[in-house]
Amino acid sequence: MMRKILFTLVCATLAHTGFANSAENSTAYTEQVKYKISETDIKILIRQLNNIEQCIFPDLAKPDYQKIYDNWSVAENMTMFYFQQNLLKELIGEQNAQFIEKDKLSRQYFEQMHEKYNHQKASVDKSRCEDFKPIYAQIKQRIEYSIPQVYK
Repeated sequence: MMRKILFTLVCATLAHTGFANSAENSTAYTEQVKYKISETDIKILIRQLNNIEQCIFPDLAKPDYQKIYDNWSVAENMTMFYFQQNLLKELIGEQNAQFIEKDKLSRQYFEQMHEKYNHQKASVDKSRCEDFKPIYAQIKQRIEYSIPQVYK
């Protein structure tokens, strides 16, 4: 499962409004969204992110996975955010990813879809995981070097 902190980073400026969440305005809300990620795309994104997380942190598959998330460093969170953003751009394109990043209603829709479908089990391919680990470590190291000491 993916940690909500990733979406806190994605939706740092997100403030849920009564308008967006009210039942009587749900049609108006979805009509104003600049980009609505499809069910298929959000499921693919979640599956990929879950695979990355469980490749790097196999214990996330266990019932007490929240303890692992709670101990993640700023660098871990930012590294996962990096992969989320890149996967999202590859999956839906740069422009649509920008809508999710910059358009409040698109972010809210994205977050709602993520909440709805973030229950998929990962299916980590051990060979691909081993190939991926050095890439993850390299990105994380670059991020760690760029984080001010106060946040470490």
